[in-house]
Amino acid sequence: MEIMKPEIISRQTIKPSSPTPDSKKIYKLSLLDLLNAHRIYVPIIFFYQNKEGDNSVDVAHISSGLKKSLSETLTHYYPLAGRIKDGVTVECNDEGAYFSEARIDCHLEGFLKHPEARDDLDLLMPVEIQSNSSEMGSLLLIQINFFSCGGIAIGIRVSHKVSDLHSISAFLNDWATMARKSGEEISAELTPFFPPGDSLSMPEAEPYKGNLIKRRFVFDAVKLGALKAMATQSGVENPTRVEVVAALIYRCAVAASKVSSGSLKPSVLLQSVNLRKRIVPPLPEKSFGNMVWFYRIHTARESEIEFHALVGQLKAGLAHFCDTYGKNFTGQELIRLMFKERAELTHSNDNHHVNKYICTSWCRTSLYQTDFGWGKPIWLRPTGIGSKNIICLIDTREGDGIEAFVTLEEQEMAVFERDEELLQFSSLN
Repeated sequence: MEIMKPEIISRQTIKPSSPTPDSKKIYKLSLLDLLNAHRIYVPIIFFYQNKEGDNSVDVAHISSGLKKSLSETLTHYYPLAGRIKDGVTVECNDEGAYFSEARIDCHLEGFLKHPEARDDLDLLMPVEIQSNSSEMGSLLLIQINFFSCGGIAIGIRVSHKVSDLHSISAFLNDWATMARKSGEEISAELTPFFPPGDSLSMPEAEPYKGNLIKRRFVFDAVKLGALKAMATQSGVENPTRVEVVAALIYRCAVAASKVSSGSLKPSVLLQSVNLRKRIVPPLPEKSFGNMVWFYRIHTARESEIEFHALVGQLKAGLAHFCDTYGKNFTGQELIRLMFKERAELTHSNDNHHVNKYICTSWCRTSLYQTDFGWGKPIWLRPTGIGSKNIICLIDTREGDGIEAFVTLEEQEMAVFERDEELLQFSSLN
């Protein structure tokens, strides 16, 4: 397939429309920010169709509106226009967000006809030329891609050190609201709940040097219903869509590892949870920063990787998590529990060579509500390969299905993507 290389037509920095007050110039990263995130960016790409039915799109008008509304939105989300200082503080100096524009000489419909076969999706993402370091570079990077048909793709990278997916979703929807000039009020909750991480020094993660492969699997509403029915018939009450998909993918990934290595290794699945909804009393939904933690399930024997057993473990694990973390704890008490969890996980990995899988759910976020005035996105997805053994779950556009983006080592993916049980309930691409 021919690679369509975007032609970059502009690069600039977008600064907040109003200067950040001196009282807000220093934004301290919390302990949870530093526990959760290394020097990585969360990459998302949104695709928008030209609903006018012709190719006449006023690129200059759209570009001007996006930049103006972004500048106004950054006034409320001022840490995103700052720079990280000393690894634990954001200096809110209004240096701004990186913003690039590109043209692509092809139609969006053709571009997305076989999205998984494309090697050029990352070319739609912003790349800051001046610095590859999150210690010096922009914390928010954006690229607007204009297709010849009038379709648009918006590629976004946001530093994981300052925000999680829920913060990013809130920011994007507020930016879109400002771009639509709807008159709606926007605001961000930047008051930290967790204590600052002044004294915490976290080692940066070493990039994985093996050959990783990412694949996309789609679970439609009918297949999700069948998976939930299987779990229910085996005694699991009210399994969720995320629980059944996470259980099936984890089961098939462990099976693929067994085939590749020749033996069943002890494994652990870390399932992410949005703390905003789980803490009592709950935090504001638009609380800014990293407010996601995880609970884990372990497997070491064949009986533990049965589908219904895994769904049951996930459900019980969430209930225990809510009982442990959802009580009326202070931020300091929560951090103490999290340090204990992290130490236990590190100890088990070091001593027993445990295979670690991470499942992060983007389901039930407002990402598909991100309407800049051209309608909601027709598709969105994470880009890049990232780390190994990563499972990212996203709602389908209709909201009743799930797209799963799975990253495994090449040898294990060759087994995983042919798993008959997995393909019984999902379609590859």
